[in-house]
Amino acid sequence: MSGKKEQSVEEAIDQVAEASGSGLETVKEALTKAQQAMEHARTAMQDAYGKARERARDAAERSRVYLEDAKQYLAEARERSSVLATKTREQAEVLYGKSCEQYEVLAEKSRELYGKVRERVAEVDFKQRGDQVIDYIKTNPGKSVLIALATGFLVGYLSRPRD
Repeated sequence: MSGKKEQSVEEAIDQVAEASGSGLETVKEALTKAQQAMEHARTAMQDAYGKARERARDAAERSRVYLEDAKQYLAEARERSSVLATKTREQAEVLYGKSCEQYEVLAEKSRELYGKVRERVAEVDFKQRGDQVIDYIKTNPGKSVLIALATGFLVGYLSRPRD
């Protein structure tokens, strides 16, 4: 592997959240500037209403400038939103890849563990164990009855319906 330290999933999520926060802040600023420019344009058009033709042309020109500014800021907001979306998608793909790798590791470990358990169960001789239980019951009948009663009581208590 390269000398790069691998990030944990939490660190990657924190990084995406931080990038999203700063990216959204710049988008918000651009939209605020666009809104201000449009408000200036509206104000300039209102100033022009009812005034002389020359002042109306001047106001229209100022409005056009403000609207161009608004267009520029909206384009900037769109561009920054696109960059933010791209970065977020890339981080999501990285996180998905890491999650898939972790899933594969866990699945392999689960398969190994299942194989070991299956082998151990196959090694157990149930006939021999059954014979040992019967021998114990024959040699200790009192204890066996008490164990059976306690087990029955416990199973009955646990399986009874609750109110």
